[in-house]
Amino acid sequence: MWVRSEYAGELAVVATWLTALLPWSVSVLRESPDGLDATFTVVNIRFVFVQFHYLFGLSLGDQSLDGLVQFVYEIPAFVPDNQVLEGRIWVAAALFFALMLALSVVYYAREEWLTERSPVDPVRLFGAGFAVLAVVFTAAAVMFYQHQPTVPVGALFMWVFAAILLRVERT
Repeated sequence: MWVRSEYAGELAVVATWLTALLPWSVSVLRESPDGLDATFTVVNIRFVFVQFHYLFGLSLGDQSLDGLVQFVYEIPAFVPDNQVLEGRIWVAAALFFALMLALSVVYYAREEWLTERSPVDPVRLFGAGFAVLAVVFTAAAVMFYQHQPTVPVGALFMWVFAAILLRVERT
């Protein structure tokens, strides 16, 4: 397919590390709260382990660090009540991804050792892991979209990584 068999393991590792750096979704919300004569624009950039929540109209110095950055475990308590389920799904996906990230470090450091001891081809395992992540993060993005327009940036990459890793010809 798109990658040679001998480089599939490296692709699995790089794809995992790249996923840790890419935002899985970006949301923009313009809202006029009841009783206020103002419109606010909120941008949420969601990475697997952290969210940046920026309120346009306020300078960075006027926004607290707690309001600007939330770690994934804080999300269910941070989001409005109607988005708690999405937050919990995100936390579960982040825990699953943390396992994949740890496995990628082991695979990078000890590829032959892991390949010999694994009952499943590690590349296929990463492909299946990306497929699970793609489904979960896409579902969370669709759920967030009900409340704010959301683009599943990283989730699209997860679909591509899953397809490539599951379809690569292994020798």
